[in-house]
Amino acid sequence: GEWDTTVKECFELRRLLEQTRQELSHTLYQHDAACRVIARVMKERDEARQLLAEASAKGIAVAAAPSATPAAAQSEAMEVDNEVGITDSIKAKMTERSTVLSKARKKREISSTLATEEEVSKFEEKSTHPAHLANAILTLDLHPSKPNLALTGGADNKVVLFDRESGQAKLKLEGHTKKISRVLFHPSKDFLFSASADKTVRIWEGESGKCVHTLKDHSAEVTGVTVHATGDYLVTASADKTWAFYDIASGVCKKVVSDAAVTAGYSAASFHPDGLILGTGTSEKMCRVWDVKTQQNVVSFGAHAGAVSSLSFSENGYYLSTTGPDGFKVWDLRKVAKQGQNAVPVKEFNAIGGECNEACFDLSGQYLAMAGAKAVQIVHTKTWGEVAYLSSAHSASVTGVRFGPDAKFLATTSKDRSLKFFA
Repeated sequence: GEWDTTVKECFELRRLLEQTRQELSHTLYQHDAACRVIARVMKERDEARQLLAEASAKGIAVAAAPSATPAAAQSEAMEVDNEVGITDSIKAKMTERSTVLSKARKKREISSTLATEEEVSKFEEKSTHPAHLANAILTLDLHPSKPNLALTGGADNKVVLFDRESGQAKLKLEGHTKKISRVLFHPSKDFLFSASADKTVRIWEGESGKCVHTLKDHSAEVTGVTVHATGDYLVTASADKTWAFYDIASGVCKKVVSDAAVTAGYSAASFHPDGLILGTGTSEKMCRVWDVKTQQNVVSFGAHAGAVSSLSFSENGYYLSTTGPDGFKVWDLRKVAKQGQNAVPVKEFNAIGGECNEACFDLSGQYLAMAGAKAVQIVHTKTWGEVAYLSSAHSASVTGVRFGPDAKFLATTSKDRSLKFFA
């Protein structure tokens, strides 16, 4: 009767429960499998997108977007040569630019608004800014025609575009995974460049902060980045003992240059103002000068007792300043060309507080600023006499120094985490 009915219902409920459990188990298994499939498909999609982006950057035929971005507009304004190597057309362009600059330089007079020695001698701190908050600032550049803009790179792997007038950061650029070794403004286009210990160089839009190209042709820290006088090409140098030549508009690597004679990685690089030669410094004291058109090392000489930490050409193209553990040195390139490996500097300056971190000429070539441990020294290049000595510019090593237009002010960065302006 009733008991039999109850037992039968319990049996049926248990059967349904077991069936439901099996269905649930099967459903969960299908869900898990589906999730794995979706994850794999998404990974393949992301990889395909990355390959497509790289292909586009390398100049492979990809359908153009319906509307041009600012970076695309700039690229269209710059001639893009997709042939591999430093082609004849590139060489012709560089030669033409060099000829124009050389002629113009001979006629150029020193600006009537250039800061006098007396004005420079009175430089004092005007403002200080923790551009990278609690992190050391390792490198600095100032915009050549927009004096309020400073670009810094830090130990926090970030690049900061700073506005001196407002005292605020305009952009904080993230993407590098290791410390920033060099930063650079494009002299005429809205591009920013950053080199890093993560083996890459990034090209950013200055207005939006968008990374338009990531250059990955080095196998060790990138220690130098310099723009050619045409504004169309970029050279990077690395601790992997190579330097690379790029077309900026496309991000295409035209040539990676290696030389069996180079036995230590590069620690610095800079184009000569005329653009036909490239200066490089190595971690083993050597300074090597290259003919960019032939990629031949035309002059090599022992510049310092250790790593060459910075290179700076004077605006007239006659002088090259270098820094190393044994001091700051100035070389006359006209004499170096004749002396070769036996080259001797025309002027030497002692380390500042035991350090020689960077030296930089102003845009007129009349002043040279040298950064050491906590202090900055400024000399006049006609007499090589000291004009100013900022004895307590920072509370830690000074890592960057740049003159503003007409040497009206000086910008410095330091491991004390500050960006400072002196005037």
